[in-house]
Amino acid sequence: MSRSNYKFVQTDTSAVIEQLITAYEEKTGRTLQVGDPDRLFILWVADIIVQDRVFTNYVGNQNLPSRAVGENLDALGEWIYDLKRQEAQPAICTMQFSISKTQETAILIPQGTRVTDSSKKLTWYTTSDALVAIGNRTTTVMVQCETAGTVGNGYVPGEINTLLDIDNIKYFSSCANIDTSNSGAERSTDEEYYELMRSRLDAYSTAGPKGAYEYWAKSVSSEIADVCVIQPRKNITKTYEVNTVGGNKLCYIGGNYIDETSVVVYKPSGAAAALNVDYTLSYADNLLTVTLKSDGELSAASSVTISHIESNAGYVNIFAIMDDGSIADDGTKAAILAACNDNCVRPLTDIVEVKDADVVEYDIDLTYYINLNAERSLTDIQAAVNAAVSEYVAWQRGKIGRDINPSKLEWLLHDTGIKRVTIASPSFTPLKDGKDNYTPQIAKLKDIKITNGGYEDE
Repeated sequence: MSRSNYKFVQTDTSAVIEQLITAYEEKTGRTLQVGDPDRLFILWVADIIVQDRVFTNYVGNQNLPSRAVGENLDALGEWIYDLKRQEAQPAICTMQFSISKTQETAILIPQGTRVTDSSKKLTWYTTSDALVAIGNRTTTVMVQCETAGTVGNGYVPGEINTLLDIDNIKYFSSCANIDTSNSGAERSTDEEYYELMRSRLDAYSTAGPKGAYEYWAKSVSSEIADVCVIQPRKNITKTYEVNTVGGNKLCYIGGNYIDETSVVVYKPSGAAAALNVDYTLSYADNLLTVTLKSDGELSAASSVTISHIESNAGYVNIFAIMDDGSIADDGTKAAILAACNDNCVRPLTDIVEVKDADVVEYDIDLTYYINLNAERSLTDIQAAVNAAVSEYVAWQRGKIGRDINPSKLEWLLHDTGIKRVTIASPSFTPLKDGKDNYTPQIAKLKDIKITNGGYEDE
């Protein structure tokens, strides 16, 4: 892990040597010289002591989930959190099989029937039996990659098109995947596994906290980079009929969790009417009542346009992005929904939906200049600039709602050896992160242009 280890005991070799020599000289009354055999022996003993202390520190850190690695972290995760590391998951997709002509009996496609792409790089197999029904020529069935990991992701429709087990399907004509392969994931890294341990604590609640939904969503795949959970809010603008009740002119708006402070009533001209001058409000039992004042500008209205903000009580919207910054694919979203909608996870009254975050595109257009007396070579500087830009792109896409921030790009470029940089785009753009319960946003790189502006005097 990237976190530094704790030091339970000191491992400063010079301090140990000094301590041993001081003790020796006090006991014997002798002053040790540089080449004294006893001094050389003490140096050897000190080396053994320091190595033993290093091992002691290692053992101590391996008993802490925040510092343990590998199998030691696995053992702590299972013991303390009852949580196993996410193993690599194979990619899946939907395969369509066709036969040459319709038959008078159903044609079986046995479970385990293998298919591949034209290059035969990877092999896939059907996960269940399938039948081509009487009178039909095609059927579909799920196939799974034999090789676990992300290597099986991204096979576009029609790319997996070769049947390996020819004898398995009578009257076989053709086969092809009808959607892009997805959901393949690598084994969790130590960092990912530890973060899942931490979020595991939220999973014990059955009251529907955000942390619990985030934990169960992330537990689906190690390739999920970030998850956002909201109770969705809506801006509603609508024209309502005016009802006359007991001499009062009233409009009614029903709904849970209406924000009274967000209500705006409009005049026929389109301007906002004045609260307590043109109308009054009351909100009780999930019913908002707008009363038009008899001496206000809305007194003669038969209908009025009203806008307000309303929360969808009982609804939970989940958004997820993958390690490459893309919105979770359909297979991953289906897996998230299955995990978070389980009766043992979801509170009875919640309605869970997995949705896509809004995408905000941005460009990178920068020009950098190099000091005429630069110590680094032009080739090294160019490589460093490209690496810094790549690091920025990865950082920018790594979290839902992360503002598009050119200052981060400029900061990364400072260590590349360039003299200065001008960034035409992106410009700073704040993104919604879901904290206000509106659909969150993610940044997506569209175009990139990196220009070497040449040398400049200092």
